[in-house]
Amino acid sequence: MIASPQSPLYRKITLRLVPVLVLLYMVAFLDRVNISFAALTMNRDLGISEKLYGFAAGIFFLSYCLFEVPANLMLGRLGARRWLSILMVIWGIVSMGTAFVKTAPEYVGVRLLLGIAEAGFFPGVIFYFTFWLPRHLRTKVMALFLLAVPLCSSIGSPISAHLLLLDNLYGLKGWQWLFLLEGLPAVLLGFVSWFVLCDGPSTAPWLSHEERDKLRKEIEQEEQHLLQTKPGSGWAWQVARDSAAYFLWSTGIYGLSFWMPKILVAAGASTVATGWWGMVTFGVGALAMLWASQQKGFRVLPLLFLATAAGFGGAGLSSTVPMAVVSFCVASAGLLSALPIFWSLAASRLSGQAAGSAIAIVNSVGAVGAFTGPFAMGWLHDLTHGYSAGLWTIASCLGLGAVLVNAAAKTARAAVESA
Repeated sequence: MIASPQSPLYRKITLRLVPVLVLLYMVAFLDRVNISFAALTMNRDLGISEKLYGFAAGIFFLSYCLFEVPANLMLGRLGARRWLSILMVIWGIVSMGTAFVKTAPEYVGVRLLLGIAEAGFFPGVIFYFTFWLPRHLRTKVMALFLLAVPLCSSIGSPISAHLLLLDNLYGLKGWQWLFLLEGLPAVLLGFVSWFVLCDGPSTAPWLSHEERDKLRKEIEQEEQHLLQTKPGSGWAWQVARDSAAYFLWSTGIYGLSFWMPKILVAAGASTVATGWWGMVTFGVGALAMLWASQQKGFRVLPLLFLATAAGFGGAGLSSTVPMAVVSFCVASAGLLSALPIFWSLAASRLSGQAAGSAIAIVNSVGAVGAFTGPFAMGWLHDLTHGYSAGLWTIASCLGLGAVLVNAAAKTARAAVESA
């Protein structure tokens, strides 16, 4: 008998895993996007143009993309506990090192190193969930884990904005303090994770023998079903389609994360106020993600992509701070509510090592989109001397993404109906 979402086993796994992993991912996401606030003063100090800023923000994802698949395979070899702990310590040190860059090439180089260090974390955690949960339970748990994205931005935005006020404290710039103080938690939590995480259900001391057997049998039954229903060559097409959709989604989330502070400041908001507006924007996204965790199936996914496109389109038309904030709230709600549903869809077709590889492929292609979105925003800003063209370009990407996920959702529904 398959466990229900309210089963004691499901609750125990959720309570043990999700809070720790949410905290770790919050730190990871903060260390990759905190340059959005640092850039408000760092770009001036280092002589960085908007185009170069967009390139440096996105270059993280190119090295991330190149090292992601081998990093995910390393998780299977070393185990989640050791691998995730090592990654956190390394990227925390690299993030803190950003405080001491003095030239644009050094800045780009440290972003490349940060991408390598973080490459195995997010896809590794998504793969990690396949060890613990049957696929029909993953959307809700994945939504809880992915709450780290809006929670990080909601909490991190005002903190980052206020850290910039430490300018000239002990001879350091505010943006230097930002990198030092926000990189340190990754190092500390890396050591903590070594003792808190375990590699899988078979080594979890907090599961009884009966619970381990029950979970193992359920996942094995699901794997056998997936093997029987594997669509052959159609699988490659589905992964390619998911990859393209995630590429388009990624242009949006990182276009929003890296550029919203600069857009709001350009519209007239102060640095500190921008931090609080960021909290509001991603707080709306967090509520939308909680709503998404209660959804069954994938029918709503195309509508969420379209809502995101409308939000970015509206931001491109906005002429005041309140109008821009409302538009960004719509975009944030659409982006973040789509995320757990999308990953549940992408991870629902395969199991075992094949699932890990497919997840890494999709996320790697998404990383290219995460480079393209911020870079296109910077390039189009320098070309047009405004942000509207970049925002409308991202809106177009999300509209195309709606078409792709609509096709993917139809395929998933057909597979369920024929099972």
